[in-house]
Amino acid sequence: MAAIFRRHDEMDECAQALSHWQLPHQVRKGSGCFNPPDDTIKVLTMHASKGLEFPVVALMGVGQMPAAGDDEREEARLFYVGATRATHRLVIAASGDGGFGLRLGR
Repeated sequence: MAAIFRRHDEMDECAQALSHWQLPHQVRKGSGCFNPPDDTIKVLTMHASKGLEFPVVALMGVGQMPAAGDDEREEARLFYVGATRATHRLVIAASGDGGFGLRLGR
């Protein structure tokens, strides 16, 4: 499973919660040690997820996209990258008042 986020601060908060609950996880922040086949929850950004696949993906923070000042087309591209990482199940967290959250909530 992977939890994929738009922003690093959201990803860090998730990793802290997983540590608190003593759930095995890996955080990907660049090209360091990362082993996708390991039986852990993968925590990464939409950018870092490019080219990877996971059976289950939780795409987090979509409801807050795009943030003020963000290019909507670039944000849509990142959403697509994150959403297409799932091979069996995709869960989208769409709460928020961003443009994507409003569209998905209808």
